Amino acid sequence: MSIDSGFDDLIEYFFQDKLPVSVYRGKSGYNNTTRYLERNANKYILRIYETHNDESKVKLEHEVLLKLNQLSNLPFQIPVPVIKDGKSLLRLPSNKIGCIYNYIEGDNPVFNTKEVVFSFGQSVGHLLKAIQTIHIQQPYIYRPYYEIEYAHPNCPINKVVEWCINPPEHYKECKRELSWISSQLIDLKEFVPRIKSLPHQIIHGDLNETNVLVNADQKINAILDFEFTTFDLRIMEVAVCISDIISKEANEDIYLEKCHHFFSGFVSTMSLMDTEIEALPVLVQLRRLDVFLHFLGRYIDGKDDPSVLKERIIKTATYQPWLDGGGRKLVRLLKKLIL
Repeated sequence: MSIDSGFDDLIEYFFQDKLPVSVYRGKSGYNNTTRYLERNANKYILRIYETHNDESKVKLEHEVLLKLNQLSNLPFQIPVPVIKDGKSLLRLPSNKIGCIYNYIEGDNPVFNTKEVVFSFGQSVGHLLKAIQTIHIQQPYIYRPYYEIEYAHPNCPINKVVEWCINPPEHYKECKRELSWISSQLIDLKEFVPRIKSLPHQIIHGDLNETNVLVNADQKINAILDFEFTTFDLRIMEVAVCISDIISKEANEDIYLEKCHHFFSGFVSTMSLMDTEIEALPVLVQLRRLDVFLHFLGRYIDGKDDPSVLKERIIKTATYQPWLDGGGRKLVRLLKKLIL
């Protein structure tokens, strides 16, 4: 069964009036297959989930989206799933799950100006405040980031540590980086009891350049892709954003300046506890390790070429002095802003 026939099934199920349609390729995420649909002067996004076929995950994502869209004061748009007969998803003949969303105009930003990074931080604060107010009926599927042993079903931490110490031939040249990664995974255990007591709430869990849109003024006008939404540390939302900003910039002065712009926007809409701020360096590290496990899992599952994981290993180990270097500077920077 072809991918295109899956999109045909989606259109036929959700739109039965047989109007002429135009379906074409466009920007697409890493985890799913996407097409763009135009019909009756309206645009939509067609999505087929590729990383799982668990309806409960999609139902949770859609409940969050629908309840956020009921709020009247959001300063940005959120995708709206198309609903037919009370259903917002379709089980396709391939056993994959498909759905349709309204299309939102805008472009993915590049976080290279003060204005766009400030707007990103501001929007993250607005989202956290808004999402605190909604009540969810669906069970949470994804574990909190700090339960990293559940990051991937084929990546229990003891097996990952063993894999890092004795990597396959492809990765022998990365042995130093893998040794450091394994030590970080082991050391992380001592921090977990301390961070578990920090404030929890629903978070998006994957905010970055690809999951937001900007308008012509370079202000965030939409937040997308709530696929990994879950109940987690409130400050983890910030850690995910900071990790993404830093991962694209090796120069410490430049990434700290970008973090300053992000925090300036964030604290204009949301406040944090001192203990949350102190935990940020460890949580940024946690996000990096979680992403590594995600790519290791994809490699083990046969979904990626070995070169993809090799690139991720090098990226993960790039910031080895982080906890005692840039991480402490990050904490001081944020504390200065809120004094």
